[in-house]
Amino acid sequence: HGGVVNQMIGDGLMVLFGAPRPLTDHAACAVRAALEMMARIDKFNLDRVAIGKPQIKIGIGIATGEVVAGYTGTIERATYTCIGDTVNLAARLEAHTKMAGRSILFDAETSKALGGQMDVDNLGSMQFKGKANAVPVFAPRD
Repeated sequence: HGGVVNQMIGDGLMVLFGAPRPLTDHAACAVRAALEMMARIDKFNLDRVAIGKPQIKIGIGIATGEVVAGYTGTIERATYTCIGDTVNLAARLEAHTKMAGRSILFDAETSKALGGQMDVDNLGSMQFKGKANAVPVFAPRD
């Protein structure tokens, strides 16, 4: 869906949509990628259950906004990364999936950028660490 896996951090990963390459429909691409990931996890879990193994659950947080993107490090070991409030918000949304009982959560900017391309549920606002105001939280409609 046009995303670039930027970092693998423990059992998580950060995927960028729109950086380092521009992507005009980045929010919809991110949500479609998340939906496909969940569909694949569901299929994978069917196979796991069939052989007596526990299901795997994942959470996905998506935030749309400005970031500081570029290379960090040294000439010998440079890494492309993104930092900023948008990145932090995506991480907070991902962590909130467990409490919300939804596998995919996104912010109001992502919902707005979708422009009605898909049905979404408004889950209300949530106060997240590092945010002065509560953040409206959305999820794709099941």
